[in-house]
Amino acid sequence: MLQINGFAQQILKRHLSNTVVTHMVDHIDAWRLEKKNKWYHVIQELPVIEKARIIKVAEKANTFSWPSLLATKYLEYKTDGNRTRYEDDINTRRSVLSQLVIGELVEREGRFIPQIANGLWLMLEESTWVSPAHIGVQKSGIGLPDPMDEYIDLGAGRVAADLATVYLLLGDQLNRISPMITKKIKVVLRNRIINPYLTRDDFWWMALQPNAMVNNWNIWINTNVLKVALLMEENPAKLGMILQKLTRSADQFIDSYAEDGACEEGPSYWMHAGGELGQMLLWLEDVSGGEVTFKEDRKLFNIGNYILNSHIYGNRYINFADAEAMQIPDPAKIWTYGALFNDDNLKAYASYLTTLKSPMMSLGTVQDFLMHALIYPVLSNHRKDFIAPQFYFYESLGQATMRSLNEKGNLFLATIGSNNGVSHNHNDVGSYILYLDSIPVLIDAGVGTYTKETFSRNRYTLWNMQSQWHNLPIINGIQQKDGKSYRAENVQYVSNGKTAHYRVDIAKAYPKEAEVRSWIRGFKMDPRNNTIDVNDKYQLEEFRKPQSISFISRIKPQLVKDGFLLQLDNGKKVVINFERETVTFSLETKEIEDPRLVKVWGGMLYKMNVLIKSTELKNQVMYKIIAN
Repeated sequence: MLQINGFAQQILKRHLSNTVVTHMVDHIDAWRLEKKNKWYHVIQELPVIEKARIIKVAEKANTFSWPSLLATKYLEYKTDGNRTRYEDDINTRRSVLSQLVIGELVEREGRFIPQIANGLWLMLEESTWVSPAHIGVQKSGIGLPDPMDEYIDLGAGRVAADLATVYLLLGDQLNRISPMITKKIKVVLRNRIINPYLTRDDFWWMALQPNAMVNNWNIWINTNVLKVALLMEENPAKLGMILQKLTRSADQFIDSYAEDGACEEGPSYWMHAGGELGQMLLWLEDVSGGEVTFKEDRKLFNIGNYILNSHIYGNRYINFADAEAMQIPDPAKIWTYGALFNDDNLKAYASYLTTLKSPMMSLGTVQDFLMHALIYPVLSNHRKDFIAPQFYFYESLGQATMRSLNEKGNLFLATIGSNNGVSHNHNDVGSYILYLDSIPVLIDAGVGTYTKETFSRNRYTLWNMQSQWHNLPIINGIQQKDGKSYRAENVQYVSNGKTAHYRVDIAKAYPKEAEVRSWIRGFKMDPRNNTIDVNDKYQLEEFRKPQSISFISRIKPQLVKDGFLLQLDNGKKVVINFERETVTFSLETKEIEDPRLVKVWGGMLYKMNVLIKSTELKNQVMYKIIAN
């Protein structure tokens, strides 16, 4: 059993007693009818202009020619590491089918049913719904899927949830073409989802084996399995067993979180971690008929509130680990937490995000569309003036955020402690990012396009995973190393409401050959003056090479007398000043070709290197960041 703070909390198990599960199962038919009618009603209540847009998209999809899914494309991940060409074909199929289904749910005239039947039949005939990048867990290893070794991954879960929804909402219309379609949906969902879920405990993401890893896969897949079971499973015994097993597995995900609710995978993966947990909680409350409520569980609220505390400005978010620096989180998932815990600030934040999304309603999956449709009016019309905390600290990650709000500009600093063994890790213990007026100044480059190397033993040969391409020191010529044992120590954070202080010892994030006893980074932010004082105080076991500190920016720096000047497009500037006689400066450039990174940062990054002159074993380097 994975534990947090020395004990397993088992929040879901406490709420979902055998009596509650039995009640859910006994009333499932009435709930399904109520759910079906509710979905139909809210769809018809959507604004005319929104429904017209949906119909227009569906009309285009109605002329679509379905792509073949070639074995050679599936095998490309094995042969050359490319996963995108096959996934592009499969995602196009998924997207077009969703557009057709949503169009039919809006119009209700049967015009799109024949093309929906084509898409469904092709999907049901696919050899697998598992991504080429995920099939390697099968006993035969990476390659084509083994028909005798059924696996459930993220893609399989998402497809299954949509199919179960189509079965419930459009089953009668599909039966008019042929009852074999709905019959096959039921058979395939049982063979690919229900039965493997019930009979196997060895899927790593279930976390039912000793020392299992837990990440977003657990709750994302479990939530989709819950939807499949609630929407279509007709065997009461199986439905009850799924609910009980799901409770055990999902509790492992919740137990793995610290009480403060921090998501070690970052804000992007929160969408599929905490965001999916919120959907699970909502569905469980709904199907319980009011017997279950989670509103008193503060830890669950903290998991939901994490996404607000990771927001910088507009579409910019803290992007430690594999998180994306530019994104717009799903407003409906955030609203869900506001509703579950009656928190008006989260609702306001969700409503604010709708102003950034155009169009607001996603047509990518049927489930996402229905999630938005249920709350469209209230989400659109709610107040949008949310409050983000000026200073916030997540002890479990050693992550601090500090903001200034004054006439000199909105300065934002985020630091990270933690360790180099987190899910989706970069070697970044002690690094930080800096923004001024939503403009990135000192950055974490983040993750590029996923390839075979991204999640392999070669992960840290990728430049953007390495500590030298983060805002960190290189000690005796040595970078940080990956693994949980390479960690921050003695993380301290203090705020008096006017200033904030952060301190962390990052020596243990470096391997033995770095010969470092301690490297203490200290930050003091003065929001009134838009300044940050940084102190790198270190003690070495041995001097081998000069120490250096790296600073990464998308802004081309200018070398000035005492450091670096970064001129922002809005006319403001950030200066990094050192005691000039103690250091020397140099610049490097990094041409960016990965399209995922180019989209965020453009085609060039700049690395500012500060070489420390001292050869002493004990030393400190102080510098000041000034924004105006």
